[in-house]
Amino acid sequence: MIFSSLRINDDFSAYPDAICRALHFLKDTDFKSVAVGDYPIDGEKMFAKVFDFTTLPLEETRPEVHVKYIDVQYWPDGSECFGIAPYSGEERILEAKEASDVYFLESDPDENFITARPGFFAVFFPWDAHRPGVMLEKPSTFRKCVIKVSMDLLRKE
Repeated sequence: MIFSSLRINDDFSAYPDAICRALHFLKDTDFKSVAVGDYPIDGEKMFAKVFDFTTLPLEETRPEVHVKYIDVQYWPDGSECFGIAPYSGEERILEAKEASDVYFLESDPDENFITARPGFFAVFFPWDAHRPGVMLEKPSTFRKCVIKVSMDLLRKE
């Protein structure tokens, strides 16, 4: 996992090319003027999903993993708490949605929580179990962008 902010002075040169392209898309897009929806960046290999999201109490959320795609999540405004834990592949899958590349897991005793604030981004690889959408003090609704980056783009580098 990578966790940082677009507001710091980072040229992204230390990241793999595909992640760098995703971060530049995030930095160059005005999410206040973008409609909710899907936006192609590199066909099915990289695309952005912009949506309005409402956080939930912890017990109403589940950790998840992805196999084919990396998640580059960005908070242009609003805040949420998210869980993170290493994924070994041995954790019990409660629900698999293969078509959308999301696998929901049982809670993990090694899960830790981080608060994301406006301008922050996180990169979740297939070995990162993550639990998005946990409310801080009370539910809140905000805009969020998730760029799906195919693992195939990293394997070519």
